[in-house]
Amino acid sequence: MKGSIVTIAIALAAAAGPALAQEGDVGIIDPTYTQSESEVSTSPVKRTPPGAPSNAWEIGLGFGYSQGVGDIGGNSPTLTDLTHGGGEVQLSLGYRINPNWLVGIYGTGGKYSLGNLTPSDSDVWSATAGVQANYHVLPGAAWDPWVGLGAGWRGHWISKPGATDSRHGLDLARLQVGVDYRVSPEFSVSPYVGASATVFLTQSLSQQNGFSNVPDPSVNFFFAGGLMGRFDILGSRSEGVRVASN
Repeated sequence: MKGSIVTIAIALAAAAGPALAQEGDVGIIDPTYTQSESEVSTSPVKRTPPGAPSNAWEIGLGFGYSQGVGDIGGNSPTLTDLTHGGGEVQLSLGYRINPNWLVGIYGTGGKYSLGNLTPSDSDVWSATAGVQANYHVLPGAAWDPWVGLGAGWRGHWISKPGATDSRHGLDLARLQVGVDYRVSPEFSVSPYVGASATVFLTQSLSQQNGFSNVPDPSVNFFFAGGLMGRFDILGSRSEGVRVASN
């Protein structure tokens, strides 16, 4: 009986040896072990779009469509009686105080088609110049909505055979909205729409000698839309970096 017990104890010890050895190996680091590349989990690094600059000069050049509507004043035809829609070019120069804010100057020039009361061999032109400020909502994103507000001078000319009707006044408020798409750190393109509230104050008509005040001047509106390119010169910008999660 005693011999059987000894035999069973030896057999159990032999069976438990490997299991105890495996348990004892847990947590032991082999100094000669090197982790393979396939075992390394890598997280790709992605960069956010290059942000808009600060302390930079910005040149804008745009092309689009423009149309004036509304009354000019007492005893005067309406803008749509004199002109219809036409093409417009705009040029701007601004200083980017920070990525959100730009302040600067602008100028536009447009040639319009003829209205019903304008002789067929005439040319109609309009030009503006003024100051503006733009606010950019998401200057660090690839798509950056913005809104601009300005004010300035407006001139309007109808060149007829042998005479020219000239009118001058103020763009009381010039509102524009658009979305910049940043193509590169220095260049972005932007579709835009806008409207100006205008009042003509003085005029020189073909049947008059010199300028006179527009009688009972009215507020009229010029609407515009098109595509603009913006070029940033100098300045500084930061590029965000983020790690994509697995």
